[in-house]
Amino acid sequence: MGSDGLKIGVIGAGAWGTALARLLARNGNSVQLWCREAETRKDILTNHLNSSFLADIPLPESLGASTDLAEVVRNCRILVASVPSHFTREIAKKMRPEITDEHIIVILSKGIEQHSLALMSEIFAEELDNLPKLAVLSGPTFAREVALDLPSAAVLACADETAGSLLQKCFHSDRFRIYRSTDLVGVQLGGSIKNVIAIASGIADGMQLGLNARAALICRGVAEMSRLGTAMGGSVETFMGMSGIGDLVLTATGNLSRNHNLGEKLGQGFSLEDCFPSGGAVAEGVRNAVSIQELAERHKIEMPICNAVYQVLHQGVSCTQALQKLLERDRPDEEMYVPDLATMPD
Repeated sequence: MGSDGLKIGVIGAGAWGTALARLLARNGNSVQLWCREAETRKDILTNHLNSSFLADIPLPESLGASTDLAEVVRNCRILVASVPSHFTREIAKKMRPEITDEHIIVILSKGIEQHSLALMSEIFAEELDNLPKLAVLSGPTFAREVALDLPSAAVLACADETAGSLLQKCFHSDRFRIYRSTDLVGVQLGGSIKNVIAIASGIADGMQLGLNARAALICRGVAEMSRLGTAMGGSVETFMGMSGIGDLVLTATGNLSRNHNLGEKLGQGFSLEDCFPSGGAVAEGVRNAVSIQELAERHKIEMPICNAVYQVLHQGVSCTQALQKLLERDRPDEEMYVPDLATMPD
């Protein structure tokens, strides 16, 4: 299911960027993968491998690679941004000189910028003067499984109907189903909040609290996600779908989840410093926890699980203490509480 050989630039040669560059190239598009490291570029062009992230998965010989960001932006109308969320503003600034209103940017990065509390789409809109059309791709997808052509599905959120349709044709295949949405806010918040809930789930598993506890954490995590997300303008249906509960279930249970693995080590008693993964891969939930805590305070939203994770990661509270605080909360009332937006403070 190709899309007439569109020129697509993928910015960021980590596992997810590489997996989607492979998919897009196999779908018949002309793809350039921007790499920070010259060694990665050489590996892709010479060996058709990304030895740093997907070492055992061959890449199409047609997949190009470059270390010249300006050249990739200049030559490709569709740009897929796959850099860690804390590098997004820096990359957007570097892209700016070559960006036109003909560009479409698909955001893969999951996170909320610290201090500004900006979503990734807001950073691109601000730094690129609202020139390009913006889209977000998110869902229950581990990069490795997509690169292995295992059946997967994701949500593509784009406010522009024409751009959304074009992008769906680019990404969709018989092994990678793309569902459309217009809820950029909801899709991005789901992708960020689920990382923090996944750390909580990992902590529970590390403490051997059982499968019942993990299931309860996931369900209450959806409630927290929905409360904050709807307060910020997202649709409650988004959080019940692929990029909400779907992504959360995967990240909170899968052994390929960096956030769950980090939480599991915390629950086993390791220090945070000893929990960070090797090889440069980022557990985004560690940073997300700070931003989500600030957003919850700003919007006066109760998020006890996210708050507990924040306290463990950043305030020196032990996992046992955090668990005790959660269990000592008042008896619950409504199972799923989403605030009445008409009564929310401005």
